Amino acid sequence: MKIEGIIEQGFSLLGKVLHESIALKSGEDFRHAFVYRHTRNIYQLGQDVMCLVDSGRLDSCPIIVRAMLESLFKLVAAVKKPEAAAQIVVSEVEDDLGRIKTWLDPVACAPAIRGLSDFSKRLRAEHGITSNYKWNTLACAEAADLGTKYRHEYFYFSGHTHATTGGIISQELEVGSGHVLQTLLFIVVCAVGHAVQTVQTHTPQQHIDESARLLKEILKLVENGAFREPDR
Repeated sequence: MKIEGIIEQGFSLLGKVLHESIALKSGEDFRHAFVYRHTRNIYQLGQDVMCLVDSGRLDSCPIIVRAMLESLFKLVAAVKKPEAAAQIVVSEVEDDLGRIKTWLDPVACAPAIRGLSDFSKRLRAEHGITSNYKWNTLACAEAADLGTKYRHEYFYFSGHTHATTGGIISQELEVGSGHVLQTLLFIVVCAVGHAVQTVQTHTPQQHIDESARLLKEILKLVENGAFREPDR
């Protein structure tokens, strides 16, 4: 199978999972909503990457793929650890609170501070969260058993995101579209195999089997050097 075929099938499968999922409703299971939203984020950002690749505008692709990786880490962490979804959101909200109080005018931002504080307290009470554990990106990746992806792929794409000199030089030396596509496909297919373990679909096992088949095809292409061709 060629790269183009896996891209088409991967996005089609992820889109099907989202389409089959129960529409989000008020009061729906928090974990389901968390996984659904990150799955949808991966799908939408992935479509943006493909539009950029098709038009030859590759410079911002690593930045978008990095965000996709973050969603994947959080999605899989929530699937593997049911309590992680609410804990991650609490950690995110409380981090935002800390930044607002430190960097911005506390008087002008009082409504936002009050709203975020109330939201955090409500989540802690509803989900029995007593820990102040910081769910940063590495913590999510390790909970998802994707620590290697964090140390390799996330590190690589972070240079572009933070506009480091090394990241800019790497863009000058190589286009990197093969690396972008390889990572994007892994994210999309991995998201399918995990999302259907939490969000409801008509045929979850069928989706898992299909994602496993596509992942094997991706690994074959990696071994054959197919993803290096676009960068030559």
